[in-house]
Formats: sequence, structure tokens, C-alpha cells
Amino acid sequence: MKARILPLKELSIDKIYNGEKVTYEVPIYQRNFAWEKDEISTLIQDVYDAYTAKKLTYYIGTLVSFHKGDQVYEVIDGQQRLTTIYLVLGALGVFIQNKLTYRAREKSNKTIESIQNIPRFEIDEKDDGIVNGFIYAENAINEIIPKTRHDEFKKYFQQNVHLIHYQVPKDIDLNHYFEIMNSRGEQLEKHEIIK
Repeated sequence: MKARILPLKELSIDKIYNGEKVTYEVPIYQRNFAWEKDEISTLIQDVYDAYTAKKLTYYIGTLVSFHKGDQVYEVIDGQQRLTTIYLVLGALGVFIQNKLTYRAREKSNKTIESIQNIPRFEIDEKDDGIVNGFIYAENAINEIIPKTRHDEFKKYFQQNVHLIHYQVPKDIDLNHYFEIMNSRGEQLEKHEIIK
């Protein structure tokens, strides 16, 4: 009898955004980025606490995706976390190889792409949620992490902070799966379901 291989991978932040070249695509039915100052500051504080406690690995949850082919992964669950990680990496000054894109949200795409540019956000239309999230991340890093530990924290964040990446099987009903995964969190509004 052939052993079944679970579609789970433990990945560091570095492997997610600078490992094998991939694109993470947030589908239209997912809500806009909505993490605020408290959530972002808490994440950075928690990671900093793990760093100072010398924890070998700090887990920050899961990423659930569907492999569409051509190294494109549709994000089913975890887009808020994945976007926040992208913003924190940008605020830490880390080059990001892999793409994070938003299907049918040109303003969000241009905003997230501009994080890698200096000066940042020099675009006509901006996604205010992403811009604010970046500012919250930058402020939290400056407030929580002493300048003398900045480089060590940056390395720890990339190497020791991990996600569990679950790739749903090809034959799954994605709409049903998304509905089940999100039934325990904030409910989608009717206009969001229609999207």
C-alpha cells in the first residue's frame, strides 16, 4: 500500500518570500488587507520576545493555498498574515524576490510593489490599508527593537519564524473550502460573497 504524503510544508519566512521563485495570488473574493496597528505591533513584539528568549523556531500560523500551476499559489487562507509578513520584511529593508499579487485589484498591486522602491508609495492611487500597515510595521520595529539588535532581529525574523504551508488537493471545491475555513472568523458580507 502506497503511503499518502501530506501536502504540508514547514517554511521559514525567507523560504516563503526568497526561496523557490513563486507568486502568491490573493483572489478577488478575499477582503482587503485589514490588520491594524495593534495586530502588527503584537506580531512584532511576539517575534521579538521569541528572539530574546532564544527560541529556535517561532510559529505564526498557517498558509493555505491552491497550486494553480506555473509556480502560482492562490491564497485561500492566511492572506492577512502573508501581507503583514511582506510589509514587515519591507520595513526591515529585506529584498523580496517572490511576488504577492491581488487579482483584479490594481491599486493594491501597485502599492505592494512600491514597497521595494525608494522613495516608497510614489504612485497615483494607493491602497490605504497596505500603506498604513507598512507605517505601523515600521513604527513598531523602531519602538520595540533596539537599534543594536536590528540586524540580528532581521535575520531571526527571516530564518526562525515559520509558517505551515498547506497545499489543498487539486480535486477540492475551493469555494466550499474557503467558506468552511472562514466560518470561524469574521464573516464575509453579502457583497463580498458575490465577488
